[in-house]
Amino acid sequence: MNGVKKNLIIISLIPVLTLIFIFTAKKVSAENLSSDSWIIQFGNFNVTSGEKSSATYNVTDTVGQTASGPYGSYGSSTYFVGSGFQYIYQIDQFSFAISKTLVDFGELFEGVHSTDSHNLTINTRGAGGYTIYAYELHPLRHTNGIDEIEDTTCNTGSCTHIVAGVWNDQSIAGFGYNMSGDDIPANFINSTYYKNFADNETADIMQVVMSSINIANQRQSTVTYKAGISSIQASGTYETGIVYVAVPGY
Repeated sequence: MNGVKKNLIIISLIPVLTLIFIFTAKKVSAENLSSDSWIIQFGNFNVTSGEKSSATYNVTDTVGQTASGPYGSYGSSTYFVGSGFQYIYQIDQFSFAISKTLVDFGELFEGVHSTDSHNLTINTRGAGGYTIYAYELHPLRHTNGIDEIEDTTCNTGSCTHIVAGVWNDQSIAGFGYNMSGDDIPANFINSTYYKNFADNETADIMQVVMSSINIANQRQSTVTYKAGISSIQASGTYETGIVYVAVPGY
């Protein structure tokens, strides 16, 4: 049996910074304060606000602000407004990193799964947390544009791009991924559970691979990719692209 010479996954990274402000047509009013040399629109004067610290703590606060708070519900109502210093305050910059952008399975052989992995690391210090999505451009495809290593359906056909399943039977061919670490989907129960990626060519909806409603400080997960082939797999080079989209919440 000749092995498949080489299988590459070329990872593409698209960090997305999304700020969403949705307002209804309700009439509002606010004070405009001005002089010959300055103007303040929608002004607000607090008793105190800012950063406080000592040798044992760090805190930010707003005291005396009028009408601060979240109004509406993000994603489930006609509007959302995060109003006030504490709701827009950011401790640090948003960042998202992938430890390596080339995943190489090497030569594949029938009945033996091959794996490779990398880490995702995110810092997104806004009050709304973050979400990271992922999808594939297409299944692992031969450079001839025809032959493919199909996306895995796991041991018993139980996994999809939405639901994870056990995939430890090395006689079952396919391509999929497992995750471990911070803020990952709960159905990655252990290292035997895999999914396949949402396929852009078939208009699958990209799936969440990490998310949290909390401030993220060096949150990290490991993505483990796995591929296996059948006895009738055509020899050659197979590749695809995996796109990660990181969105901070505010």
